[in-house]
Amino acid sequence: MGWLIDPYEQTIFVYLPNQQPQVFEETDQILAVPAFATELQLILGMVFGWLLG
Repeated sequence: MGWLIDPYEQTIFVYLPNQQPQVFEETDQILAVPAFATELQLILGMVFGWLLG
């Protein structure tokens, strides 16, 4: 699993094995996380708040 974070467009692309990338663009979307971290809920707006704040 990998994330590609675009700070200019405030978009996160999530890459999972053998799947098409998922695109997260809305500030209230809950991001996909690895299987070992399923209890972790990261919201796109929170991530950009930390990165750009």
